[in-house]
Amino acid sequence: MSTLRIVYIVSLVILGVLIALTVFQPVVTGGKYSEVQRAQLLEIEDQWIIKFNIINQEGRDMNYTIRAVVDGRLYNQPVLIKDGGVFIAVHHIYRDRLTEGKVGFAVYKEGEETPFEQVTYHLK
Repeated sequence: MSTLRIVYIVSLVILGVLIALTVFQPVVTGGKYSEVQRAQLLEIEDQWIIKFNIINQEGRDMNYTIRAVVDGRLYNQPVLIKDGGVFIAVHHIYRDRLTEGKVGFAVYKEGEETPFEQVTYHLK
């Protein structure tokens, strides 16, 4: 057999193996993580309601801190979420208490200084 024919056959076998691996191997997830979903901003006559879900997919119970900043005033809410659990965070922002209208939320995992989710609203 010629060298070119051998290289061609080997490359076809390698291609077949790669195709078979992509079809029959399960998709590997990127690890365990936490996330925030379903963020909602609702406006009613005298207030805004901010609602979001924190989902713990870390593989263990985790402590989180929800940090809200309303017109420069800081509010912290510690939360323990069981593995696989969901916490529904609901915050009421009353119109008569707002001056600038800047409202920010950040969600931190225990022991981390950088939030894994952060959002700012400008309400008026």
